[in-house]
Amino acid sequence: MFLLCILLGMQLLSCKKGTVLEGEKFVEVYIPFVIQTGDTLDLYIDGKLAQTQTTNRRFFNVVLKQKEQLNISIHKAGAAEALVDTTVTVKTDRVSLSYAYDPTLGFNRFVNPGDFDRPSSDSIAFILVNNYTGFGSGKINVTIYRNNSKDYTANPADSVTTIKNIALGAMSEKFVLPAYSADGTRNLYVGVVRDAVSGMDGYGEYNADYGPANGAYLFINDDATSSAANGLINGIAIKSLIYDSGSKIYNLPDASIAFQL
Repeated sequence: MFLLCILLGMQLLSCKKGTVLEGEKFVEVYIPFVIQTGDTLDLYIDGKLAQTQTTNRRFFNVVLKQKEQLNISIHKAGAAEALVDTTVTVKTDRVSLSYAYDPTLGFNRFVNPGDFDRPSSDSIAFILVNNYTGFGSGKINVTIYRNNSKDYTANPADSVTTIKNIALGAMSEKFVLPAYSADGTRNLYVGVVRDAVSGMDGYGEYNADYGPANGAYLFINDDATSSAANGLINGIAIKSLIYDSGSKIYNLPDASIAFQL
């Protein structure tokens, strides 16, 4: 009888211990850095510092007790003010948020899955950065034309897409274009920058003075941007080029490679 009581007691303790372990649920918070700048950042979860990491280490990764919701914020190391914050509903045992941060380029946001996935080798991807100062409202539309003959013109029949309402200092979403035509010719893409409010062409006054009326000079994968590569995401900065003809000063849009991912 004494032995039986001991065995029953051990069984009850074992069941109690097993129930506690079964009830403990954890969630992994995984936040990879899209861009490695070397900046040191703090990760806060529900207002508490969870981890400090440099972007060169490529990600935040912490495990904590699971809750229905988590408030996640990222700060510059030691700073009280958040760079970004969001509240997520925990549905599985892993919360994954990709974070793009590069203050020199204007990146500071959580990104959607696929936003920074590279295209296949027969495609070329772009993100446009609006650094075109002193022009119109500041917000621009950029129409992309295929111009494989490289005759520096924009013909309506060759228009492939228009990227709209890029605010000054901001950047567009990623867009992907075919790298080759059906006959295997490498596609060259030229952009025409227009004010998003008035529709004014950045080269409009220059073209009126020197022609042709449909002149287009802003190649996004040739000339100054010839290093734009298939299979990569090519960041193209659209910036101001001041040209003094001797009789008139023009504020023209110019292009350069800002980054490649």
